[in-house]
Parts: sequence; C-alpha cells; structure tokens
Amino acid sequence: MLGTKLKNSRKLTVIMVIMSIVIPALCMINQYWNWYASSGTVVENAAHAEVVSKEFLKTFLDAGYILYNLENGEDKKTEEIKEILRQDNERRLSDYERIYPFLDYRVKDENGNDVAKSTADSERTVSENNLSSFALGMVITYDKYGDIDVRIKEGEYKAEQSVAFREVISEYDTSDWGIESYVAETEEWETILLEKPKNRTYVFAMTEENLQSYMEDYGYTGYYTTDSMANFLFIMILIVTALAWLLPALPVWRHDEMLILRTPFEAVVVVFVMMLAILDNNLWWLANRGMGIPDFMDFLVWVVVFALTFWAATCVRQVYTLGVSAYLKERTLCVRYWKYIQRAWVYGKGKIKGWFHRCYCFIDRIDLSEKNNLTIFKIVAVNFIILALISTLWIGGIFLLAVYSIALFCLLRKYFLELQEKYRVLLKATGEIAKGNLDVEITEDLGIFSPFKQEIQKIQAGFKKAVDEEVKSQRMKTELITNVSHDLKTPLTAIITYVNLLKDEKDESKCKDYIEVLERKSLRLKVLIEDLFEVSKASSKNVTLNMVDVDVVNLFKQVKLELEDKIAQADLDFRCSYPEDKVTALLDSQKTYRVFKNRMIQARKHKGSLIVRQDGHISSGRLPWLVL
Repeated sequence: MLGTKLKNSRKLTVIMVIMSIVIPALCMINQYWNWYASSGTVVENAAHAEVVSKEFLKTFLDAGYILYNLENGEDKKTEEIKEILRQDNERRLSDYERIYPFLDYRVKDENGNDVAKSTADSERTVSENNLSSFALGMVITYDKYGDIDVRIKEGEYKAEQSVAFREVISEYDTSDWGIESYVAETEEWETILLEKPKNRTYVFAMTEENLQSYMEDYGYTGYYTTDSMANFLFIMILIVTALAWLLPALPVWRHDEMLILRTPFEAVVVVFVMMLAILDNNLWWLANRGMGIPDFMDFLVWVVVFALTFWAATCVRQVYTLGVSAYLKERTLCVRYWKYIQRAWVYGKGKIKGWFHRCYCFIDRIDLSEKNNLTIFKIVAVNFIILALISTLWIGGIFLLAVYSIALFCLLRKYFLELQEKYRVLLKATGEIAKGNLDVEITEDLGIFSPFKQEIQKIQAGFKKAVDEEVKSQRMKTELITNVSHDLKTPLTAIITYVNLLKDEKDESKCKDYIEVLERKSLRLKVLIEDLFEVSKASSKNVTLNMVDVDVVNLFKQVKLELEDKIAQADLDFRCSYPEDKVTALLDSQKTYRVFKNRMIQARKHKGSLIVRQDGHISSGRLPWLVL
C-alpha cells in the first residue's frame, strides 16, 4: 500500500513538472502569428523613420556636391577630388557609394541640357515628368549663387521629408569639403575646396525594389522583435519560476534529492544568464523564421528554455528548504572554497603588487643621461598588449579597462609623489650649497636623479678645493704682507735714524759714512719694493719672463760668492757637489738669481738648509748643508 502511494506520488510529480514546462512552451508558439503580424508594423515604422531621417536626406545633397565636382574636374585633378573625399569626408563618400547603385538620377544645366544621367538597376530613364513611377522622387536645384531648393515629387512620406529637408538645408555645412594640400612647386600649403554646385538641377529617384534593397542592406536589418513577445516571454518565465517554488509545497509532491538539483548556485546563475543572452540575440529569428507558423523545432526550443528555468528555480528554492546558512555552505562554491579563494587572492594580489613594483622600479631607474628609445618602446609595447587583451573582452573589457586605468593612476601617482619628494631633497641640497654649506650630504636614494647626486658631489669637491686654494692664497698673501712689512720696516727705520743723525753731525767723515749707509739702505728698500711689485704681478699672473739658456751652476756660484761674507758670519757649512757636465735650463736669469739669493738668505737667517738637486728641484729644510 505504501509503495503504491510512493509510485503515484512520483508519477504526479513528473506530470506536474512536464506540464509546467510544456504548457508555457505551447503558449509561446501559439502567439507566433500575432508576433509575426505585428513585426511588420515595427518594420514599417522603422522604414518610415529611416526615409525621413536627416542622415538619409543629407545623402542626396552630398551626392549633388560629389557629382558636380566630378563633372567639373578640369580645374582640379580627379585624384585630388578623390583625396578630399577619402581623407576628410570619408563618411560622406561611403554614404554616397552605398546609395549610388540603387539611385536613378539626371543632371541638367541652366539651359535644360543633360549633363549626366544614370539608370541604376531599374533600366528606367528618370525625368521630372515620370517620377510618379518611382517610390521616391525629388528635384534639387542650385541657382547661380549655389542656393538650394528641394521639391519632393514622389514618396509615401513626402510631406514629412519636405519639412525635414528644410532643416537639413539650414544645417548643411560645406566648409569641410576641403583639405590642406602641399604644392611642391611653391613649397607651400594651400586649401583645396570642392566647388558648390551652381546652375544645376538634380533629379533623384529610387524604385520600390531599390529603396527596399537599400534599406535592408544599409538602413536596418529588417528583423525586429515586438515588445509584446519579450513581455510575454518574461511573464512565462515568472510563471514557471513560481510553479517551481510552489508545487513542492503540495502534499502529493515527491521530494527526491537528485544530483542535478545539487548544482552550485554560481553554475545555475551562469547557465540561466547564458540562456537569456542567447534568447535576447535570437528572438527576432524565432519570430520570423517560419513567417508566423511554428514547427516542432520551435516547440523544442521553448521546452528547453522553460526546463532550464524550472531547474534553475528549483535549485535556488533550496534556500527555503535548507536555510540560508546551510545553503551558502553546501550550494555555493564561494563559501565552500572561501579559504582557497582568500589564498588565491592573497597570492594574486602579491603577484600583481610585485609586478607593479618591478614596473615602478624599472621606471624609477631609467638613466636620463642615456638614450631611452628602447625603454620607451618597452613601456608602450606592454601598454599596447594590455589594452589589446582588454579590448577582446567586449563588455567585460570595459570593467577591466576601468580597473587597469585605476591601477595605472595609482602607480603613476605614487611614482610622481616620490619623484617630487626626491626633487625636494635635491633642491634642498643645492640650496644648502648655494648658502655656502659645502659639507651637506645626500643620504637618500634619488632614483632617477642619482646621476645628479654624483654631479653634486663633484661640484662640492670642486668648490672645496677652490675654497681651500683661496684660503691658502689669502694666508700666503697675509704672511707675505707681514714679512714684507717687517723687511720694509728695517731699512726704513735705519734711513730715518741716519737722517736724524746726519742733521746733527758736524764731522764730515761721519756724514760721509752716514750717507753711504743711507744709500745702501735706500737701495735695499728699492729692492724690497721691486720684489713686492713682482709678487703682486705674480699674484695677478701678469709676470713677463725673459727666457734664455742659463748655466744654473755658474749662476749659483755667483750668488754664493756674493753672499760669502754673510755665510761666513752665520757660521754655515755649505757642502757643494757640482756636476761634471754643464747644466743649462731655459730660465729668466734675473729672477732665478733672485730666487737663489732669497733662499740662501732665508737659510742664513733661519739656520736652515737649501737643497738643490741636479734635476733642478729646489727645497729647504733644517739641515745646515746644501746639495747641488
């Protein structure tokens, strides 16, 4: 008895599921004829909107311009005209080329003579008198000033087209019918403009067949799904979903845990969304495939659609039977594998962060002192590859492009902020150097400015050297002034003293001796002053040298002989070792003589030594002997 109830319950459940799928499918195909009939109205409305649109009517004005300039091409080369149309008016040219195979036209001049004509595919000779035999006919006239007049002679919507043409004429812009062309003869650029049609009448016409073919090929697809079909499908999906949720509540429903009903929530969503996307792109095909007459193929399509809908709704219904918490744990992949997702996220985030860090370091370490064409090429190539991959993802690519743009913004913002900080460090260091602080050190990593850090260190070293040399020079000048002042003071004091003595002295022999002393001290003072002048010239690098071949040994002997008495009084022991060969050098003999004399006098005064080697190098020390 119990087994029979279970069997009956299972049968009733299967029957209810089948009915929930089949009945909506039959309702869908039952509406095919109504949808097909109403789609004709939709197509007609679309055709109406197309033929009265400004874009469609503007094509005839463009055709007049193009035909006129191709007709009057004697002043312009045909290739130049095509170049104008190809470069700056590609859309207008393409519109003209699309409509030209379906267009009958005749062109007349101001005297009514034919200038050009075409019969398209209709094999009819078009004129103003037979436009009634065409589905669309119009006459466009240009007077001698190029002003436009349009008359719609034939057409189902000629009243609306006439109104739309007025707006088209008022908005029609002819200023862009030209290009900048380089003239090799004059080596200048000149603007080449297409001529405005004048004294021309253009008769344009399209047969019913040509107009229909043009609309189907270029105007619209001819397949439209009515809103009623989409709305009815939506209602059927809601009904099937409601049945999938309500029927299991009946007592006769058999609750069997089938494996297919344990499908993860994410998979259910993906399948259902894919089904809706396929339907959205093919509803027009289903409505028009059999011209309103359904067949078994249509029935199978809708059975599959509503079976997937019932299955998806039944899977999601387990939120009610299991509870939200249990459903999330058992039926969703995200919750079930959340730990792995977190690990993958951390791993991926680390990889992406590392990649961005490597990119940042790569940019930050660019050496501005070298050619970076290869570096720039690598950056552009990587950016191109990323954008190319994103562009292949269609709608998803827009989201990824936004993410990529945000990441690129963050990377560049971080880079430029650190770049500004490094620039401030560099600017602060140069400011300290400008203030005279030559010991400032740059300890921070300057990245792209590292070459400037090395150059600043070189500048600091150069400035320090220059400052040290200047300090040394100033110290030497101070010592020189002190020494010279002392040397000048001795003979000057003696001169003053002997002058005072000379004033009171009556003995002529003593006066003579005083005068000799005064003469000797005056000459000494003259020599010191001349030495001071020479030092001044040497400091200003304005010394004139009289270079001659000088026998260095003989010159030294002369100086030693002159100072022999003073050397003996100073109790100095001169040990001279002269070379056997004659030693000559290109020197200023007078100044070299004074150098030897001054050095020997210094050695006498300070009990030092003077060492002269055979290589000509002179130095002084504390040893009481002299080597030459």
